[in-house]
Amino acid sequence: MRLKYLTIILAALTLCFSCARRVETGYDAIDYVDKLMSESYSSLQKMAAQVGNADGTIVLVGDPMRCVTVSETMMGFDEFDNVDARPVKDSLPDFAGETIVSLMDFANPPYDSLHLTPADSLFFREVAVRSALAAMDSSVNCKILVICSPQLALKGTEDILDLFGKIGCDVPVISSVDSTFSLPEACFKVMREKNMFTHDIAHPVARLMMNVGGEMSAFPTVKTFDESLVPEYFADTVGVFAPYTYVSHVQNKHISGRNR
Repeated sequence: MRLKYLTIILAALTLCFSCARRVETGYDAIDYVDKLMSESYSSLQKMAAQVGNADGTIVLVGDPMRCVTVSETMMGFDEFDNVDARPVKDSLPDFAGETIVSLMDFANPPYDSLHLTPADSLFFREVAVRSALAAMDSSVNCKILVICSPQLALKGTEDILDLFGKIGCDVPVISSVDSTFSLPEACFKVMREKNMFTHDIAHPVARLMMNVGGEMSAFPTVKTFDESLVPEYFADTVGVFAPYTYVSHVQNKHISGRNR
């Protein structure tokens, strides 16, 4: 089965993209993935078959603040000509017609509070896999996965690729450990290369969703953003530091139709 993956970006060096399978050398799957394979393999295959289509959504996963920051940039991102992809502005958002889903992780401690001890590294690896599973939820309809948190990129990207490879999931994965790296630009280039745009002439639509599932369940629980279930500081300020994302979410959350 053809697998479409983006090469993991593990340092702020020359960046290289490819569609190759990841190299297996020296890699050991975490117990969580092994358990998923033994207990939920057929269900995961069915989920994988439903994602990765051009009519799906761009899904941002990770720390809530980083997700909405990337979303806000993507809502107005205009660095390329939408017709021929030349690196010139054309006064049309590069993600016109797309739905950008911020799938925020409120189930776990703030990532910045962890210091990458062995236990913390395992935590990030499991969180990364749970984030990928949440993105595959039918309510999300993911076509490309963007890991917004450098911690998840460093410790968890390989585990996501391991999971996707085992279940035949064709969703490209974009990540970087460099916080200054342009995830929107990388997302645009991969979607252009793989012809994953909707080609609709419309403003991008933002959706705010949240992963609230704890460790007791094999699969994370995905919900529409609910201000009553998140830290007060975030609920009070999301509309301030991500106004276009927040307004789009509020305006479109009750509208049925394209990926909403």
